[in-house]
Amino acid sequence: MQIVMEIVMIKKKGCMPCKIYQPIVEKVAELNKINFRTVQAEDMPENLRPDIFPYFYLMKDKKLLENWAGNNERKMQSVLKRHIKNFISNE
Repeated sequence: MQIVMEIVMIKKKGCMPCKIYQPIVEKVAELNKINFRTVQAEDMPENLRPDIFPYFYLMKDKKLLENWAGNNERKMQSVLKRHIKNFISNE
């Protein structure tokens, strides 16, 4: 059985940092063979919505490994380096 790792990005309508940062995260996910998907905050139950956007979950086999918020590329890289043996950045 193949282990599936996934980045889930929670974004909000009209969020410029979300629009700017999404292609960067998509590219990093592609380079590292990680699934990537987005969820609209407006489609989530209000009590589950994060307060900061974009917000990310790193999942492995549907289990949460780590979560973080914001569009700091260094933060994302440090999270992914902790969980991906041969991490590839898009720099």
